[in-house]
Amino acid sequence: MKKLPLFLAVMVLLAMSSAYAIKSDLHKKIFGADSQIVYFIENNLGHNPPKFDGDVVGRTAPMFSLDQLNGGTMNLSDYKDKFVVLNFWASWCAPCRAEIPAFNKVQHQFKDKGVAFLGVAIEDKEDVERFLAEVPMDYPTSYGVEKAYDVSAAYGNPDGALPYTLLINSKQKIVASHNGQMNEVMLEELLNKHLK
Repeated sequence: MKKLPLFLAVMVLLAMSSAYAIKSDLHKKIFGADSQIVYFIENNLGHNPPKFDGDVVGRTAPMFSLDQLNGGTMNLSDYKDKFVVLNFWASWCAPCRAEIPAFNKVQHQFKDKGVAFLGVAIEDKEDVERFLAEVPMDYPTSYGVEKAYDVSAAYGNPDGALPYTLLINSKQKIVASHNGQMNEVMLEELLNKHLK
């Protein structure tokens, strides 16, 4: 009979310590930021499901200006006549890393149809540069921590969950949003549907 209270006490301590570990990024320091264990912890322990603003579709895309690696800035207003695929990502996000090759491939297929792919990395410049030295990205990406997070929130992703992708038509209206990893087929189908 004494084992049940002990078991419950241990479970409560584990839950509290996992929440602390996530909040302080201790789990990343112990296991490494790219670890599958970190991915499991972040997606299953200590977090509420991310919130998304489903009403963002149909709205005018918020204007933004973010730094690019080449020293310039990425401004949505520079893409007024394009159909834009806007992808929020980070190098520490395993699904983000997995979808970039698909985005590269689809970007090449659709560039002659007036489609522009834009990346927004929610992290600092050094991390983005380090990642892109290993995994090429064939479309422009901007970066920033707080500023990029604020842009993500303005686009209906207040919790900054990644990856997060939006389609913006040439009139700068948001026509689709997708939270989570996309593959080549999903992206092609979504683009074909909205380019008609």
